Amino acid sequence: MAREPVAAIILAGGRSRRMQREKALLPVCGRTLIEALVEQVRPCFEALLVSAGDRGKFAFLGLPVVEDETPGQGPLPAILTALRASPCRLNFVMACDIPRVDIGFLQRMLALAPRNEIVVPRYGDGKFEPLFAAYARDIVPAVERQLAAGDLRISSLFSACRTAFVPMDGQRWFRNLNTLEEYHAYLKSRKDEDA
Repeated sequence: MAREPVAAIILAGGRSRRMQREKALLPVCGRTLIEALVEQVRPCFEALLVSAGDRGKFAFLGLPVVEDETPGQGPLPAILTALRASPCRLNFVMACDIPRVDIGFLQRMLALAPRNEIVVPRYGDGKFEPLFAAYARDIVPAVERQLAAGDLRISSLFSACRTAFVPMDGQRWFRNLNTLEEYHAYLKSRKDEDA
């Protein structure tokens, strides 16, 4: 039986306050951070779209850009807007500031997506990675109810939806580039690997 199609939603609408510049457009090995992410994950998905506050900023990618309906409210409203616009029932949301993706780990998560409404990595200490997770469009009503109640926390959805947790401890490949220090450390690690 053919696998159900899955869309990738790349979140690029954040304010990048800690980085103090547009994270998605930072240069990494001759291309932007968001281009590097798209190149890595494109083979895993039937569709890709970008969630952003400014459609024109990401036109160079040649991908559909979904503009945030309520910019500045955090990732949950952006996820809601993107889920409504997605051509697929199953979607994998990822932040634009993840420079490297372990495709095997991603595929293990995607294998759980058809039987669950949310698939999210969880660490042993109880923390989550909700911006590297699968979300079915079926959760739209739950997100709408939660936002109407003023709750912007993605983690509040986990108990309201059929959620599978994937152990994240030991996944050393995973990192977010939130600050200039983290960005420069990542570039240095790339140079050390290439040396």
